[in-house]
Amino acid sequence: MDYTQTPTDKLYRHYANCCATAAGALGHSKTHYNEGRAHYIAEELESRGEDVPDRRIAARFGSFNGEGSY
Repeated sequence: MDYTQTPTDKLYRHYANCCATAAGALGHSKTHYNEGRAHYIAEELESRGEDVPDRRIAARFGSFNGEGSY
């Protein structure tokens, strides 16, 4: 997925939702794909000079199966 055109505030929401979904998923595939998305989103945020919160912290602010998660 190409995140280069996604607004930063939306990236943070998607990151939090991916982290929350990965943390709460029962299946390995769902966890795997959400961790992967979170990784790519984190890379994009870092390339913009943004701070990326730890995944455990971000998960507290995300929604399971929320927008941007797999």
